[in-house]
Amino acid sequence: MEAAKPITRGLAMISNMLRRLDRRFKVLLCSIGLQTWSSGLSTQYNQLYAVALGANPIELGSLESVGGGVSSAFSAPVGYFIDRFGVKKMLLLGLIFSVLVSLLYGCAINWWVLIPAIILMRISMMLIMPLTDIIIVGVTSFEKRALAMSFSRAVWAIPALFAPYFSATIISIFGGINVEGIRPIYFVQLAASLIATILVLVMLEPLPIQKTFSHQTSLKLGLIKGYRDLLKSEKWLKYWLVAWAVMRLGSMSAPFIPLWIVQVKGADQQFLGLMGTLSVLAQILLQIPVGSLADSIGRKKVFLILRPILYAGTLILIWAPNHEVLALAGILGAVGLMGPGGLSGIGGISFIPLVTMYWENFPAEKRGMVQGISGILDFIGSIASLLGGILWSMGYREIVIILPLLADLLILVPVFMRIPEGGSKH
Repeated sequence: MEAAKPITRGLAMISNMLRRLDRRFKVLLCSIGLQTWSSGLSTQYNQLYAVALGANPIELGSLESVGGGVSSAFSAPVGYFIDRFGVKKMLLLGLIFSVLVSLLYGCAINWWVLIPAIILMRISMMLIMPLTDIIIVGVTSFEKRALAMSFSRAVWAIPALFAPYFSATIISIFGGINVEGIRPIYFVQLAASLIATILVLVMLEPLPIQKTFSHQTSLKLGLIKGYRDLLKSEKWLKYWLVAWAVMRLGSMSAPFIPLWIVQVKGADQQFLGLMGTLSVLAQILLQIPVGSLADSIGRKKVFLILRPILYAGTLILIWAPNHEVLALAGILGAVGLMGPGGLSGIGGISFIPLVTMYWENFPAEKRGMVQGISGILDFIGSIASLLGGILWSMGYREIVIILPLLADLLILVPVFMRIPEGGSKH
């Protein structure tokens, strides 16, 4: 009976939270949960699909590079558009782009057809989750905000738990890891993304539009004035930009980790599915306790506790002598490895206190512009992806995977430690 008390208290806390949730939060739990599940269907197979369509390692890196470069250029006006049209409309745009991505992938006959798909994918990624987080931060209190962010990820991780095996089953039915075996999952993804878009369109109430400059202001003048004022007024923004720049370096290894697992470690689609499932299961079990802990002892402390776990998973990914040990990388996570739930194992949960603290450092009326300027850093990911492709083709595969880890440890962590916690409580 005593052992059941913590579980009972946890269930009571979740039930109480559900009753008090803002309606917009509940709509996001359903719609973005469906979108997250659909994205998780192909996360582990996008690079393998591109290779099956004829892309070599340099071309694979170039795909990510082009996508990141274009999304970086698009990011500058994002703050202006959020200010002018509102968070809901821009979130809808991101979801519509995700529908088009699935359609392009499903109909691709050559790897170069994936170029516009990658571009739209990167733009949609830049819109969907950041704008979802802006809404969550905007409708929850400071004292429960990290818990709310973690709760959303835990809920989204539940359907994502089944995505890897669902994909693996479809791929097995249609012929294994090849073009025709992978293609059907994109049409399933298409249907799910379309439903998520309709849910947001019909049911999500918009946040009030925060006006940082006049709607009559031209795009060029609005951008120049808005970003100039933002950089002058927000002291810690420059530190955050350095932190996000280092995070973007994960793009060096991200396209190649599935190739490493399949081509170097000899895994098949079933083992990829197992790694994804273990990753999501770890997140489901620990997301809510981690969020509650971040509200109790602080976002920064929890981030610093969890981040080394991500490093351990990365080293296991490189040096694992067999598949049993390699599966630990799915549980612990790895730098650059994206799981079906959008995060990577236990270490990947460190992103939640990080991003919560990030949005709290800025007042609500500036968060759109903050997202716009941080998104410009996608060009760093573009360069990193291209460099990763070159190094991979030269045979330096371990270097491709470990360099983002070193940058994270030697640059991101020291910079993050200097940023004060508990900025804006709006």
